[in-house]
Amino acid sequence: MEHMPVDSLLKLVLILIMFAIGATLRFSDFRRIFWYPKSLVLGLVLQMLFLPAFAFIILSLVDISPYYKIGFIVVALCPGGTTSNFISYLVNADVALSISLTTINSFLILITIPFGVNLGLAYFLDTQSELILPFFDTAKQVFSVILLPAFLGLCFNHFFRELSLKVRMPLKYINVILLAAVYALKLWGDSDGGGGVTIAELKKILPIAMFLQIVSMLTAYYLARKTVQRNTSALTIGIEVGLQNTALALFIASVLLDSERMASPALVYAMFSFFTTLLFAWIVYKFIIIPSRQKYLL
Repeated sequence: MEHMPVDSLLKLVLILIMFAIGATLRFSDFRRIFWYPKSLVLGLVLQMLFLPAFAFIILSLVDISPYYKIGFIVVALCPGGTTSNFISYLVNADVALSISLTTINSFLILITIPFGVNLGLAYFLDTQSELILPFFDTAKQVFSVILLPAFLGLCFNHFFRELSLKVRMPLKYINVILLAAVYALKLWGDSDGGGGVTIAELKKILPIAMFLQIVSMLTAYYLARKTVQRNTSALTIGIEVGLQNTALALFIASVLLDSERMASPALVYAMFSFFTTLLFAWIVYKFIIIPSRQKYLL
């Protein structure tokens, strides 16, 4: 099955991004997984179970194409990676927790993505449909595109520390430019060629996408505030639930499922989710975390 060159570019960019993420980590970072068991478990439950379940419920109630519904399910099943880590870093949230969540869910998605997507296909599309996401093939793709490059980056950072520090920033800029180019090609591509999002599609998808993202993010933060002690950990969990890995979702929808309509929710989600999540994080940090620290000091 042939794919557009932009899909091959997306796969390459995703590999480079995951290598760059790995190059920022050390083996000692994995010890952090055991430092925050309560926050870690809650974060994983909200990311891997609550968000997809919430998406299933909302999508069952809205009247849009089942292909868009599958696209939303794919987005909900792709937890955020380096971008959510970056926002946690910007607002002085719990970066160690963010990295730990990213590390564990990178392994969990080998199981949850094939299972969740196939469940969505069976529920929202005709059960007789030939469209299916092969479990082992998907796991192999996710491993080769996500886990293997991240591990190689981790080894690179461990054995070539000085060189890793030198190329870290250039890699970040290169990845941002390439990823922006891929999204631009996908978002504004020629509809006849199978790509692009029309204004009519945008009007249908954007309100649902914003509702899912904002409500799930606020709910996760509220539940975390009631459960964990540290405000910064609760904020991190809210960020992780609010920001999904749209690059991975786009890869799954447009390459593995070979459906541009299913890729549309990931494209629309990528247009606003970073900014809404950053705004949420800034508001919580400025008006909740800082005042609580000042009160503690007094």
